[in-house]
Amino acid sequence: MCGIFGFYLNRPLSSTDIESGKLAISKLKHRGPDNIDYWCDKSKGVFLGHTRLSIQDVSPANHQPYLDSGFSLVFNGEIYNFLEIRKNLEKSGCNFSTRGDTEVFAKAWQKYGEKSLDIIDGMFAFCLFNNDTLTLGVDIFGEKPLYWYRSSEGFYFSSEPKPLVDMLDLKIDLNHQNINQFLMLGYIASPNTIYEGLYRCNPATIINISSNGKLSTRKFWQKPEQFIGKGKVASITESELDKIEETLSTALSRRIISDVPMGLFLSSGIDSSLIAALLRKNYKRDFLSLTVSYDRNSINEAIDAKKIADYLKLDHIIVNSSDASSQHNLDELDTIYNEPNAGLTAFSVFQMSQLAKPHFTVALAGVGGDEVFYGYGKHNFLYKNRNIITNQKIMKLLRMVSSLPSRYIRKMKTLNYLTSINSNEILFALKNSPYFNHPYWYQDFSQLTKKYFNDLNSENIVTQVRDFDLDVNLPNMIIPSIERASMRHAIEVRTPYLNKDVFDVVSSIDYRKFVKFGQKNVLRKLLSRYLPKELFDHPKKGFIFPNSELLYNSKQVSKHLNESNEVFRFMMKESKSDERWNQLLLRYLMVDFYRNKS
Repeated sequence: MCGIFGFYLNRPLSSTDIESGKLAISKLKHRGPDNIDYWCDKSKGVFLGHTRLSIQDVSPANHQPYLDSGFSLVFNGEIYNFLEIRKNLEKSGCNFSTRGDTEVFAKAWQKYGEKSLDIIDGMFAFCLFNNDTLTLGVDIFGEKPLYWYRSSEGFYFSSEPKPLVDMLDLKIDLNHQNINQFLMLGYIASPNTIYEGLYRCNPATIINISSNGKLSTRKFWQKPEQFIGKGKVASITESELDKIEETLSTALSRRIISDVPMGLFLSSGIDSSLIAALLRKNYKRDFLSLTVSYDRNSINEAIDAKKIADYLKLDHIIVNSSDASSQHNLDELDTIYNEPNAGLTAFSVFQMSQLAKPHFTVALAGVGGDEVFYGYGKHNFLYKNRNIITNQKIMKLLRMVSSLPSRYIRKMKTLNYLTSINSNEILFALKNSPYFNHPYWYQDFSQLTKKYFNDLNSENIVTQVRDFDLDVNLPNMIIPSIERASMRHAIEVRTPYLNKDVFDVVSSIDYRKFVKFGQKNVLRKLLSRYLPKELFDHPKKGFIFPNSELLYNSKQVSKHLNESNEVFRFMMKESKSDERWNQLLLRYLMVDFYRNKS
């Protein structure tokens, strides 16, 4: 785990270039406080910088950049199956001088080239220089960030935007598309960013930059097609549960290899509780689980999490969020993300990581369970109502009767809300209720909807929405809120659910088995093998940060009111009777925050 930064110029490096590179990499020291170093080739115009968080083989021998006979590498992340890959490489004659995964990645690449990525189970962002070509890549789920910029002088990259923004004096670009997308999603989806010319590498993507400046990109992995069954659907079988558990246990076994202390972020939810249960089942060693207690009772999971930890006989500690020093304002959020992102979970993870740091450096977490296993309530809702939502005649009929006073109609409030919305806008409407079709809301979403949803029907509506969760929301909001906030305190978060083999198994099973029989029913059945249902059979609360706390403590609120902003005043008024308007209020404030920075 670390930070990487570098550039490949179309001219020799000057001493000023090198000093600028050293200053830029120092701005990523929070990602890797254990060592900072760089390598450069002045004549070829290459600079590679690295900050290290030591986890595997903590000796200086495993510092980066990694250099080997003209092959230079900076690597951020973990290769979880590096021991298996190393064993196979040794059989073919490779010798190793370290015990870490960086050298394994380097030698695998030297032997297999880009095909080495097919055998890797890991999270990573890397840059290597070999044969006058700069090659960069990001893992299949986009767990590790990588930003890049191209100018007339050359190509630049970084783990976070700030070093590039500061070094190149990049300007904020609040164009219509950026604002529109941010107000709808709460983020600007990669590869675009809010800065002119700055891009974020998409998941499972490789970038090559040759000595003549030619840039090419390609995807090195495609999601397997989800199996969609026909006819009557049966519940998940025990053999299918066995296969899921076996694959998840293998992913977990690879993710507990560490030369530094490791723990588990334990909530009272299904995903992290299942990880805890499998740890206890498969390993005799003690694992420390940590839960944060929040004074805001509506999101406090500490009591329920302790009951789970006690039942599994895990070492367990509860820390109080009030003991963490954090500022809940837009400046702090910008410090975490360096770009607009309405993922306020980052505040909770920031606190969690600060409080966990004295106890461990590596944390297991249940991130990705909802995306991989169709775990969100919307998946069940869409499946249950798929034949209504995708049938224009039925939706037209609902529009006609929705205005009639009826207790039955009131019970169908959500469906009534969706009657005036095209089927390919369903997800965005659900994400932006109740203001999606309000006159104050942006209406030009046609490009977005066409990009992400095409030819929705009753058979594919759930799988297309889940694809959006995996391809867009996971790498642009869910993962950054965890990764960026935890790395502010040099905590590495590992995610057993984000594993290629686990995803392949889920894709091979009729998706209807995950959504027909209740929210998260498959993982619930699996967890019930190891925990009594009364310990986990309750609504999930999650590490949620209330947006109202940020909104009404924000100086920007009074600024808007003093300016008598009509739209903002309207939203403030609506939010008093319907808190869902707070989501739009927050995004509106963030746009204004970055407008003032530009």
